[in-house]
Amino acid sequence: MTDGYVMGRTSAETERLQLQARILAPHSAHLFRLAGITSGMRVLDVGCGAGDVSMLLAELVGPEGAVIGVDMNPTILESARARATDAGLTNVSYLEADLTDLRLDELVDAVVGRLILLHLEKPAATIRALSRLVRTGGVVSFQECNITRTRSVPPTPVVTRSMGWMIDALRAAGLTPDLGEQTASILRDAGLSVEGAATTGSAGSAESVMPQYLEGCARSLLPAVLAHGQVTEAEVDIDTLAERIARELKEAGAMCWSPELAAAWARVP
Repeated sequence: MTDGYVMGRTSAETERLQLQARILAPHSAHLFRLAGITSGMRVLDVGCGAGDVSMLLAELVGPEGAVIGVDMNPTILESARARATDAGLTNVSYLEADLTDLRLDELVDAVVGRLILLHLEKPAATIRALSRLVRTGGVVSFQECNITRTRSVPPTPVVTRSMGWMIDALRAAGLTPDLGEQTASILRDAGLSVEGAATTGSAGSAESVMPQYLEGCARSLLPAVLAHGQVTEAEVDIDTLAERIARELKEAGAMCWSPELAAAWARVP
């Protein structure tokens, strides 16, 4: 698997991921519980990044369980290990590996991932290979976003325009903005029988973290947005984007809805 991560590998992107993790944490926990992740399980978290999902899973499986986070970026794994240590989590470990040839000493009870399928060239084939690392009856579950659900209610011009730029740039890069609604189909294509699927999401006002989060997304995607050629750097005006979003939300009395988080889950036959 090559590293074609469209959001870039910058300190600003790392900060965006951590903010995103805080927004998604309660929703991810809910979806993992629905999928069957519970106390005492040994869980493989693929594409773990800075470890936010791994640490969330560590709380769900408890001290009798264990979590193995896997990523191909050694630098971000250093951060993940440090954060787990700082949090006092002794049931989390991290492994540097490419998902296409991952090997484990023993089978796990579940393999999960959040916002990783979007960046894989062959997600179904990858899941098919990963499911071989899961014991019979174990869980396979992945969470992805439906990005076009991001909006303000009532609509505000800056949110509408900036989301349009980002969605168009993702599509131009060959990515699927609403991959969340396809997670069940991807699991089926991987040869698994889907047991369930669900969506969840949150919203915030002008005073919430939503304006900063949308600016962070736009900042990380800015090279792709500009390369797409539909907008100029001056039109984006990235350094004032959060301020303008917050101002319009406040003036309109609007709520800004985050990308919808969707999940599907299956059991290994």
